[in-house]
Amino acid sequence: MKNIIVLLSFFSTFLNGANWLMLQGTESKVGHHPWGFLQLRFQDNSGEVLIKNGINKTPFSYIKPTLQNQSEFQIARARPGLRGSLDDANKINYFLLGEVAQNGVNNSLATHTDNYLLDASITFKHLPLYIRLGRFKYAGSEEGNMARFVSPFIAFSTVGDQLMLERFLNTKTPEASNNDLFIAKPAEGVGTYRDTGIQLFESFALNPTSYLTFSYMLGSGTGLKNDISFKNHTHYGYLSYENILGKGKGYKQEALKVYTWYQDGERDLADRIRYGLGTTYFYDKLHLEAEYMKGKGMIYTGAKDTDNNINTNNWQYSLQASKKNEADGYYLLGTYELAKQFELIARYDVYNRMTNIKSEYRQFKTLTTGISYKFKAYDRVDINYAYNKASAPHNQAADKILKSFGNLLSIQYTIVF
Repeated sequence: MKNIIVLLSFFSTFLNGANWLMLQGTESKVGHHPWGFLQLRFQDNSGEVLIKNGINKTPFSYIKPTLQNQSEFQIARARPGLRGSLDDANKINYFLLGEVAQNGVNNSLATHTDNYLLDASITFKHLPLYIRLGRFKYAGSEEGNMARFVSPFIAFSTVGDQLMLERFLNTKTPEASNNDLFIAKPAEGVGTYRDTGIQLFESFALNPTSYLTFSYMLGSGTGLKNDISFKNHTHYGYLSYENILGKGKGYKQEALKVYTWYQDGERDLADRIRYGLGTTYFYDKLHLEAEYMKGKGMIYTGAKDTDNNINTNNWQYSLQASKKNEADGYYLLGTYELAKQFELIARYDVYNRMTNIKSEYRQFKTLTTGISYKFKAYDRVDINYAYNKASAPHNQAADKILKSFGNLLSIQYTIVF
């Protein structure tokens, strides 16, 4: 942990010091603004496929979200949206965003969990604090907060994907279960760092170039599910300090930011706790970022094939639910603008899963390198190559399987409208 804190003091955002709370939760102009983006993606996974007794042991060798092919072209995201104000005084803002692509939201593990509405919220500006109601991104990890169309990194970091991107299991009819482990089909799409609830937030100017931003949200803990019973209520806290360094605004504001966040929620199986801290930096051509995250309870442990027919795969989610189970990880990343349209990128991330049980402990290390070419505004082509390595130091059988982990080539075209 001490090493991570030292690293955080030196590394800071590949994107910028964008204040995502204010950018996504409020509007600066009166009116209605159609918007959205489309992402077309090709991926090729070089991992080996290992089948034993009819069971596929290598889900990491396939392309998400269906885990059916090792090379695949996808419409990765197709998100039409509308945002604006509902009154002439701009005191009531709204934010709508849909998803029509067959990705982890609508077709996770080839299980149709169609939910075509990601965001639907209203923000009230009548009080000293902003009040936001509905479904939207909760404040937390920078990687989760940011708008996906501005990121030159096609995939989330491993710690962001496995620890933070919540999966919801159909625990009423699990394939296998005991007091801790559950293997079941998805009950809905991945959570996409969103929840339904009420949020209080504000950004205070400490001086002309420094800001303190905070947020508290009480969420239903149900991701994209249309459930506001708050049976699985979750508390989301966030605090950041931002120092404006130079030119730009919005997504392109040059700034230094440090932040921390905490999440504590009840789930049907066990409590889910997540927390982290990070720093972002953007000035001139250089973008840097670092973030550390830790979690307790509801530890996602990957997809499992539950069909012993050698010709078919019946993928299910696997979850180690107990609050005793822990995981942590971090990422360090940076980009550098070579020319007006070209940008070099690199990210190193480490994820330590199930650190409390030796036989279940897995470590994932990924180095992602690449280049971005911008056509105009945010329209771009991103090329990423991820060098993957995974190990199970205290489990020889699992470690042997993880040797099959391959690298991943990703090419993505983003169109913003």
